[in-house]
Amino acid sequence: MQSPSAAASDFTRITRSLTDLPAPPQGQSEWIARSMRMNGLPMTIKSFSSRLTADDLCQHYESAGLRQHVATRRSRNGEWLLLAMNTRNETITVQAHNTVAGSEGTITVSPTLDVARLKIETKFPRPSTTSIVNLQEYDDEGIESELISLASTRSIAVEAQTFMDKLRRAGWQIQQRAAQSGGGRVIEAQKGAQHALLNLMRNQAQHGTAIVVVWKKS
Repeated sequence: MQSPSAAASDFTRITRSLTDLPAPPQGQSEWIARSMRMNGLPMTIKSFSSRLTADDLCQHYESAGLRQHVATRRSRNGEWLLLAMNTRNETITVQAHNTVAGSEGTITVSPTLDVARLKIETKFPRPSTTSIVNLQEYDDEGIESELISLASTRSIAVEAQTFMDKLRRAGWQIQQRAAQSGGGRVIEAQKGAQHALLNLMRNQAQHGTAIVVVWKKS
């Protein structure tokens, strides 16, 4: 079985090979995530700002893509202008909206993979009564972490106790427990260099419990 660190290295190698789209004209960009996975899909994310309008900025990237025989498609979502550029191996998405100074937005690059075959799983100890809603994995210069969103049909109190019992059995030390308004719970746990912060709150939509776990693995 592949170790978590080996798996992280695999997805980091993929993201390092993705296209690094240059900053827009009359603008600048910076990394939000140089190497991450969203629900199993490796990707990179940059934020940018430019003195160009959102339309002019997308026209710039669209023209560059067409010159390279890249399939492009524009769409709108409210105030946001979206430009998708598809190559044989990658999908590049530029999202931009107008500001007083020009425009700002994000650039996301991901490999072309069969989404149906992506696995959404985490090694973090969790009760079988919870299900993964969303999983974000990061590798920031060798510092690995996960942001895990979970859901349960059970109450906050019952799920919090189950989590603490499971973590203790897995060798974790519970550092802090605090009650919050509305009956929410916060659990802080540590195991060696690993640290986890769990926030359990009422799930208004499903009348159960929503759990957000921030897990620093190294």
